[in-house]
Amino acid sequence: MTSDRAPRRIQSVKIAFEILKILRDKQGASVTEVANVIDRSAGTVHTYLATMRDEGYVRSEDGVYRVGLFALPLGEYVRSQSRFYKAGKPVIDKLTQETGEAGHLVVESHGREILLYEQLGPDAVGENLYMRIKGYPRRNLHCSAASKAILAHLDQSHRDQILRDYEFVSQTSNTITDEAELRDEIKQIRTKGFASNDEEQIMGVRAVGAPVLYDGTVYGAISISAPKSRMQGERFTTTVPERVIDAANIIEVNIQAL
Repeated sequence: MTSDRAPRRIQSVKIAFEILKILRDKQGASVTEVANVIDRSAGTVHTYLATMRDEGYVRSEDGVYRVGLFALPLGEYVRSQSRFYKAGKPVIDKLTQETGEAGHLVVESHGREILLYEQLGPDAVGENLYMRIKGYPRRNLHCSAASKAILAHLDQSHRDQILRDYEFVSQTSNTITDEAELRDEIKQIRTKGFASNDEEQIMGVRAVGAPVLYDGTVYGAISISAPKSRMQGERFTTTVPERVIDAANIIEVNIQAL
């Protein structure tokens, strides 16, 4: 007999992860700052931080706590196990060198966008620009070219589940903040085969993204972004989209060989 009760959760584990996310988002925080965010006593927060520091997942200096280096091998391990990353990294490296712009490998997880890999071409601008986007590195799906390409090709039930009670965070005045408008654009993306981002995440930056599909699975998407001054006319509507679609197809072929 199955139970209708929700599975049990360990609150202390949840709090520990919340603290790590705060340290990541704030790029370091004091005990008091963390305590204010999670509404716990300073003593309780200090105990969590001291424990995580002993395990290497938190480091401290002059009263400021930051994510520790032991978090790095975990992320690198997860990424290295991704077929999409292994198949896509050399392709995006080559594409960014040829276009001179910034390239990205993006996946969807738990209804959010995860930036799996980023490479900057020789002419790319803003080395740390994308880290300042709200929610980095786990962002909403409605305003980047890559994530909209993913949304457009997900199974309808999965897409509907994501968009149910979806939070439309506005990044710029161009960001789509209406579900009906997003769904209309998704239909166009499926027809065109690529998605566009017209200053929807960062003012002055445009991007083009295409999905990577294989055997009925959406592995993720790739995108190229550039200053609006270099992404205009046919380059924005035809030339770069063709390059990105071609690169996505190469990654799909590479995935089959893994």
